[in-house]
Amino acid sequence: QATGGATTKVRVNGTPAEATLSTTTGGCPELRWHCAGATAERSLSLEADVLGAVASGKEVVVRAFVADDAARPPPCAKAGGKRRRREYVFEMADGEGAAAAWGGTLRGCLDSFGRPKRLFVLINPYGGKRRASKIYEAEIKPLLEAAGVEVTMQETRYRGHAREVASSLDLARYDGIVCVSGDGVLVELVNGILQRSDWEEAIKMPIGVVPAGTGNGMAKSLLHAASETCSVSDAVFAIIRGHSMLSGT
Repeated sequence: QATGGATTKVRVNGTPAEATLSTTTGGCPELRWHCAGATAERSLSLEADVLGAVASGKEVVVRAFVADDAARPPPCAKAGGKRRRREYVFEMADGEGAAAAWGGTLRGCLDSFGRPKRLFVLINPYGGKRRASKIYEAEIKPLLEAAGVEVTMQETRYRGHAREVASSLDLARYDGIVCVSGDGVLVELVNGILQRSDWEEAIKMPIGVVPAGTGNGMAKSLLHAASETCSVSDAVFAIIRGHSMLSGT
C-alpha cells in the first residue's frame, strides 16, 4: 500500500528498514523509514526535501536536497545548515509492483505541487567573475536534472541580447524563465517582455534569478524574503519548488 501510512519492508541504500509513504489529505506528504538497529526514524518532506523520484525494477530512487544525513526534524520543519543532493534507494521487499506503485504515488504528489517542468535558462557568461557557465554545469544543471526539469539553455552574446531573446521567445513552450546572472540581464529580460505586443499576458511568466553576477541584489532580496540564504543551490531549489514572490501578495 503506497498511501495512508501503511508500513512496508524495504532496504534503504542496502540497509533493512521499514518505510511509510504518507500522502494523506490535509497533511504534509512525507516519506519515513526506520533502519534496523538505528535509534531514530528518518523522514523526508516531499514538498520541502525531495527533488524527484524514479522507479526501476524493485527499486525506487528518491533524489533529495537536504541539510545533512542525520535524523530529520519533525515533518515540515525547516532544516538548517547547508543543503546538498543525496539519493536514497528503496528496494521493495514486495517486488516490482510495489516499487511501481510507490514511484507513481511519489511523482503524482510532486506534480500536485505545481512545480515547473520546462524552463528556459538564460546565462550571462560575461558578468561577475565570468563563471556563470561553469556554475550552470557544476551546480544548476545537476539539480534541474535530478528534479526531472526539461531545460532549454542559451548564453547571451552581447549587451541587449537578453532583451532581444525575451521579445521574441515562444513563451507557450515554457513554465518559466531563469536568469543565471546579476541584475543586468534580469532588467534586459523584463524590458524585452514589456516590448512584446502580448506584454500584458507575457509579464505573468514566472522569472527566476540564480546569483552569478557581481552584486546579485535581486537574488539576495528574493531569497531573503523566502527565508533562504543567498546561494546558487538554494536559489535553484526555490525555482524547482515553484516558489514565487508576487507584488501585492
